[in-house]
Amino acid sequence: MSPPNTSSPAACEDVVAEQAMRWIAWLASGDITDAGMCEFEEWLAQPGHRHAFEQQRTLWRSLGPRPAVASAVRRRRQRLRWMTAAAAALAMLMVWPEASLRLQADHRSRQSVQHVQLPDGSRAVLDADSAIAVHFDAGTRRVDLLRGRAWFEVVADPQRRFSVAAGNGVVEDISTAFSVSRVEEAVETQVGQGRVRVAAPADIGWTYLQAGQRAQYGSASGVVRLSDVAADSVGAWRQGELLLEQANVADAVHLLGRYRAGPTFVQGDLSTLPAVSAALRIDRPEQALDALAETTGLRITRLPMGVVIVHR
Repeated sequence: MSPPNTSSPAACEDVVAEQAMRWIAWLASGDITDAGMCEFEEWLAQPGHRHAFEQQRTLWRSLGPRPAVASAVRRRRQRLRWMTAAAAALAMLMVWPEASLRLQADHRSRQSVQHVQLPDGSRAVLDADSAIAVHFDAGTRRVDLLRGRAWFEVVADPQRRFSVAAGNGVVEDISTAFSVSRVEEAVETQVGQGRVRVAAPADIGWTYLQAGQRAQYGSASGVVRLSDVAADSVGAWRQGELLLEQANVADAVHLLGRYRAGPTFVQGDLSTLPAVSAALRIDRPEQALDALAETTGLRITRLPMGVVIVHR
């Protein structure tokens, strides 16, 4: 992110406050250069600017309403309060542990992909912000997908089926490599090699899938076949690449948000924007988010504590 353009003179208090907001967003982005800091110091030294900067910095940290003297100022204050509330909500989430998930999960990932060796020699790869619980014994090999997405490369064992339980269904290996993703109650599986079978609810008939095929189920629906994909694209996120094909823009933003250290919020309705197809590097999430914003005409506001707000 480059520093704000302050070449236009501040004709009124509202313009100076807007410049202060942009400087705060720039400082919070972490993309700080020596030249930018010199420009910031020059801006700060101008009459009234330091006072405006301190006012806006206080506002970011406050949830209290502030009166407005004009409709334009009121709209800006409302936006600021929304952004501040989002930042405060995030701070609460960061300090309040997800006790239930922590108690259940054997393995959790944060903002990066995590490789897990399972007790039988099989391998799991967890996408960012994912969690699994492992249940292996003499007659059982079961992994519960608690959150997010995971890829499995399964070692054959004729005596014990390998299954992944997610939501109200189950995905069972038949000698394969496959991925399972869970968003709320929607579960999708994609097959990279071999075959799997899927049932939802878990005690009804099976749907069989082979390489390049995928299916989805939810709490209110059975298994539904989806359009096929290239088998070598399944689990591309393991190599640091997020493949979007005619994806909803808001969904794409939320997907990229998984790989950021701070939370990512969407402000406003993005549903009218055209679907997006792109290949983005998830090992460089800030640059990927900037590229997505540039492609779709979105704006990004970066705040303290790593908060990002994406809006039109």
